[in-house]
Amino acid sequence: MIRVIGVISGSLLLLSTFTIPLFSKCPISDGATLIVRAPVGDLQVDTNGREAAVDFQVDNSLLQVQENCGKDVELTGNAPDPAQIHGTIVWRIVTPKNVNLDLVATAGNIDIGNVDGDSILRTTGGHITAGQIKGKAAIITQGGLVKAGNVGGDAEIRSQGGTLEIGDVGGNAEFHTTAGQIRAGSISGAVTAEGGRAIFIIKAGDVKATTNAGDISIGDAARINAKTAGGSITSRRVRGPFQGHTESGDIRLDSAAAWVEASTGQGNIVVHLAPENIDGDLHMDLQAGIGDVTVYVPPRLKATIDATVQRPAFQAQQIISDFPMNGIAPGRPVQGLIPNNRFYSPTHSQSLLNGGGNKITLHTSLGKITIRRQ
Repeated sequence: MIRVIGVISGSLLLLSTFTIPLFSKCPISDGATLIVRAPVGDLQVDTNGREAAVDFQVDNSLLQVQENCGKDVELTGNAPDPAQIHGTIVWRIVTPKNVNLDLVATAGNIDIGNVDGDSILRTTGGHITAGQIKGKAAIITQGGLVKAGNVGGDAEIRSQGGTLEIGDVGGNAEFHTTAGQIRAGSISGAVTAEGGRAIFIIKAGDVKATTNAGDISIGDAARINAKTAGGSITSRRVRGPFQGHTESGDIRLDSAAAWVEASTGQGNIVVHLAPENIDGDLHMDLQAGIGDVTVYVPPRLKATIDATVQRPAFQAQQIISDFPMNGIAPGRPVQGLIPNNRFYSPTHSQSLLNGGGNKITLHTSLGKITIRRQ
């Protein structure tokens, strides 16, 4: 059944002076989809409806709404002349939560409660706020922030200019914002996160994170590939390989279970190697421009360590190791020649742990290298 809901007034003057609310009710069944196309105004969806029906109200009579009460419920509005609109138009919708949502607000905010089904929420110029979504979620805005609770399935969250905040995700996740932060809880699957500013994820599977300017913090992940133009990269625990690069900032891994490749233009690198499989691929390549490199390795590790300080500062310790390095006693600094009054010559030292094996390359242009027993 299709109905057009509207109010016809005798004159244009009355249309621009008075607003008469539009009311409607349409039955909806479990698992059906509520489809709303709002050319103007904010969408407010209350999902605590106790009836198997959609209650709909718009507080402006200038808006004509076509209602399709089929298997799915569809509400489509026709935009009035912008010159006739005074104040904010709000679509107030009440629905049971055991439905799917497909909402589009052309120029307004979207606010929904908890939903048992899937949710597709899109707006060209507003904020989006959502409760718990048990199904999959696609939440997209061209210029506002996004704040959502937990998502049971896959999640795609995008904003051209706002911050993204989301709870736990039961599947894979894609996060994209050109100018805001990304904050997420525990992600069961893989994550791709591209932010304009900082990225914070509590836990995830494979993580690929890139930001233009800001820190990247991953609490626990199966694998990490992270890059930032200006900020630190940290992880409490990475259970697989790690690749990370920052132009200016520190890199710190509190527990790395597999191989590590990390570089920073200006900053320190600290890696605690804590492998679950001592016989796995545990190579490391750590490169710092201006900064110190510090590694903690288990004493049973089979490794070939190659450490280089390219331009050690005058009077500074260069390479300090708990293991013998080129015949130098453990814990003693390795010194180079002094060709001038500003810098020592490049210092290079090697060591074989337990007969050699995994290649560990440590390099800093200006700083020191420290190798400790884990």
